[in-house]
This record gives sequence, C-alpha cells and structure tokens, in this order.
Amino acid sequence: MKREGDAMRDWRTLSLVVLALVVLIFIANIHLEVRGEVEDVEILTRFSHSAIISFIIVNGALFLITLAISHKHAKLIEQALGTFLAAIAGVLFFGLFIDSGITVSGVASDVWSQFAVGTIRILISSFAIILSFVASFGLLLTLVTGRETPPDPLLELESVSFDNEEE
Repeated sequence: MKREGDAMRDWRTLSLVVLALVVLIFIANIHLEVRGEVEDVEILTRFSHSAIISFIIVNGALFLITLAISHKHAKLIEQALGTFLAAIAGVLFFGLFIDSGITVSGVASDVWSQFAVGTIRILISSFAIILSFVASFGLLLTLVTGRETPPDPLLELESVSFDNEEE
C-alpha cells in the first residue's frame, strides 16, 4: 500500500477547493444572467482575459527577477529565456483572442485598451486583497499585543508536599 505525503494531499485539496470556487462563480454568474438580474456578465470572457493577463504579468515579473540575479548562476539564463518566451506567447495569445472578437464590453475593442483595463482591474483587486489582509492582521496584532492580563493566582501558590511528616 502506497502512502502519499501530507504535502501532496494538501495540494490536491487546495486545487479541488479552487476548482470548486471557480465553478461556483461561473454558476452564480450564469444564474444571474438567466434570471435577468444582469444583462450580460460575460464571465467566461472576463475570466479568460484575467487568466491570460495574470499569466503575462507573472512571467514578465519572473523574467525581470531572473535578469536581476542571472549573473550569479548560469542556469538562470535558461529560466530567463523561458519566462520571456512564455510572456511573449501570452501576449500573442491575448492578441489572437482579441482579434477573434472575444472582448470585454464597455472597453474599446483594441488590444491595448483591453489589456490595460484588464490589468488595472487585476491590480486593483490584488491591492484590495492585500490591503484588507494587512488591515485585518494589523487589527488582530494590535488587539493581541496591547492587552494586559492580570497574573494567574495559581502561579503564585507554593507547592506543598503530600507526604505526611507527622507519622
């Protein structure tokens, strides 16, 4: 019987949770469209644009980071080339996506406008997540570190021997 490590099990659980959340978001948005509460959410288009733009941003950032430290290790040059080519492939794929007519409504249909508005939306939501995390963590840290508790009276008691010394 083969036992898997905890890390593999945790990654599988995490990936299933993320996949379930993505599916639920799609179902919720399609439900809103069917009920007529919103006219056209275009969740598949927005999700595809966000995924491609995030891929480009991450590979571009990894490329720049790799260039900054590539003088120390020779293998990092291959990593820099790989991340650069991945970012270029993402840009080309995004351009093909826009040229095929899959665009987000409310934005000019050219590639740069679609990319810029998508990037701004992603960065704003990322900064909002980071800001809320920092605010919550700071609030919790303030509540925990600024609090003083009275000393425990049990710690001040002396231990007593239970042996009967009178016998």
